[in-house]
Amino acid sequence: MTGGPRLRIGVVGASYAAGTHLPAYAALPEVEVVAVATAHAETAEAVARRFGVPRAHVGFERLCADPEVDLVDVATRPSRHRGMAEAALAAGKHVLCEAPLAASVADGAAMAAAAQRAGRLGLVDMQSRFWPGLAEFRRLVDEGFLGTLENVEVRAFYPTFTRPERVPSSLWCADAGSGASSLRIHGLHSVDLVQWLFGELSGVQGTAATRRPVWPTPEGELAATSRDSVAFTGRLPGGAVVSVHTSWVAWHGSGWRLAAYGSAGALVATAAGHTGHFPVRLAGARAEDAELVEIRPRPGPGDDLPELAPDAATLPFARLVRRLAGVLLDGGDPAAAAARAQLPTFADGLRLLELADAVDGGQPSGPPSG
Repeated sequence: MTGGPRLRIGVVGASYAAGTHLPAYAALPEVEVVAVATAHAETAEAVARRFGVPRAHVGFERLCADPEVDLVDVATRPSRHRGMAEAALAAGKHVLCEAPLAASVADGAAMAAAAQRAGRLGLVDMQSRFWPGLAEFRRLVDEGFLGTLENVEVRAFYPTFTRPERVPSSLWCADAGSGASSLRIHGLHSVDLVQWLFGELSGVQGTAATRRPVWPTPEGELAATSRDSVAFTGRLPGGAVVSVHTSWVAWHGSGWRLAAYGSAGALVATAAGHTGHFPVRLAGARAEDAELVEIRPRPGPGDDLPELAPDAATLPFARLVRRLAGVLLDGGDPAAAAARAQLPTFADGLRLLELADAVDGGQPSGPPSG
């Protein structure tokens, strides 16, 4: 791949991207980060030096106007996504946007409409799909391993904000107005997986609460309005019952688990933490088996990624980017190719925001409740 064309990427935002997106890009020979942008010259120049990026822009507008950029990666908090994505699309760029798509359904709908008008790809970074264990899960479902699906259970209990002072760059997650909640930042990755594996959820009903309205930080107490604990139920095509329960203030949280039970067997995927970054393991058993056994993923077309360790935290994002680069460098119809590659689109991200609103009634704007 090193001798062929490369997808030229511009990254907006340095905090999250420096630990996740930029290292993954550096490992992939088919992409090249040609520009970064932040709100301040010193941070933009520092991250550019660290990763060998040739241009550092102050302000996303300049990066979006950069003629050397093919795709803009929006790696900022959800409340900032709409303006950045719309500017990139208006400049003729494709966009990869960090999840969740936006802070509200209205913003997400505007972004999806902007991508449609521009005739450019708008993708959302639901990278959990790209763990090999979950790709194998889907293959087994498609092959009929479960028989008739009957029940799906998702549990995601993380200790992330039991000690918020340890994650100072994520303290914005306390603010519901930024588009944050346990469901929206972490839980929608699980919802995306359920729908990618089994189809669209319907009849969703749930509850959401702010159980810890104050977070301790080195600078003092921080008021939290985001919902830290969420549970909901729904139905899948064919009638299977689904339950999802997630929290990011769980001391000694048990991690992530997705279990699917059918008439012919069971499949259980687990991870020690958020599936965006923690490796997923798969186990399963047919009805006649004595117990669950580990299932090792079979290699699929284009799945090989020798540049990274199989348990690297950046692996699923890198696999998403490899597929994305293949779609955009191929020269065909990018929308059709993206669908074949199972890349998550702005339309997918918008449906997830609509589901989140159905569960929590929309983000709170007043004092914390629950």
